[in-house]
Amino acid sequence: MNLEADRRMLLTGGALVAAGLGLAACAKEPAMRTAQVTPLSGYAPIDGIRVYYEVHGGPLTLDTTPLVLLHGGMLAIETGFPKGFIDRFAAKRPVIAIEQQGHGHTGDRPGTITIELMLNETAGVLRHLNVSRAHFMGHSMGGMITTGMAIRHPDLVASATPMAAGYTLEGYLPELVLMQRDPTHQPSPELVPLLPTEADFNSWQEHYKRANPNPDGMMGVLERMNTMLANWPGWTESELAGIRAPVLVMIGDNDFIRVEHAAEMKRMIPGAWLSVLPDTMHMSLLDRGDWIQSMFEARVA
Repeated sequence: MNLEADRRMLLTGGALVAAGLGLAACAKEPAMRTAQVTPLSGYAPIDGIRVYYEVHGGPLTLDTTPLVLLHGGMLAIETGFPKGFIDRFAAKRPVIAIEQQGHGHTGDRPGTITIELMLNETAGVLRHLNVSRAHFMGHSMGGMITTGMAIRHPDLVASATPMAAGYTLEGYLPELVLMQRDPTHQPSPELVPLLPTEADFNSWQEHYKRANPNPDGMMGVLERMNTMLANWPGWTESELAGIRAPVLVMIGDNDFIRVEHAAEMKRMIPGAWLSVLPDTMHMSLLDRGDWIQSMFEARVA
């Protein structure tokens, strides 16, 4: 498979899969103190696979509501969040980071990959950890799951912060939608700077080979993720209108998501906030950790 095909495949899942792109390699976040330097890690057995998770920032207790962090498509905890990003949130509350089916340390299962399966797996990890309620924050594909948790598992959701994620495929830049539906389309010079680079792809693939139970399975998962997005019906207006948790919709001003689409999503969700981060692309949004943290804390206060 050539690089352009790989790059198109990597555009599936939340802004077309590559987009949990807060790359550790180009992170700008400073290291911060945490209550627990080495995270607790483990696996939750759910529907035939073992879903990997990490708990940062101390033990889970009944008197503190944890934050669940959800990575983007084809990424993992290590590759999906810049250095210091998890630490800054774990300094105030426990953070549960989860790796989805076929991502990171979590194995795959035969058959179709769907958002509904990922929602069940995410909820299953919380049940495994005896967590009855949590804040949710996800980037790209993780943002799709974050919104879905508020719709499908409202009792678990204390707040939801979907970042760089729309509620339908049509919410993305028109050329990205075209690329998703036409494999022969070549990206325009204007779009190329927004896409993953060869170095990005190589770093993700290296981590996948090192961490995943099936080291050679990445491209197969990519193909099925691409199919998932092409067939994803999105969240309906009535589903968004039924969300009762506090919601902070967040995108960059040069994101894969159209600002107009994010504004529509904000209007459909009762009481939702919308934040458009200036001078921020889809790939660099998670580098804005200080902005994200301050707005998150204001929303959940």
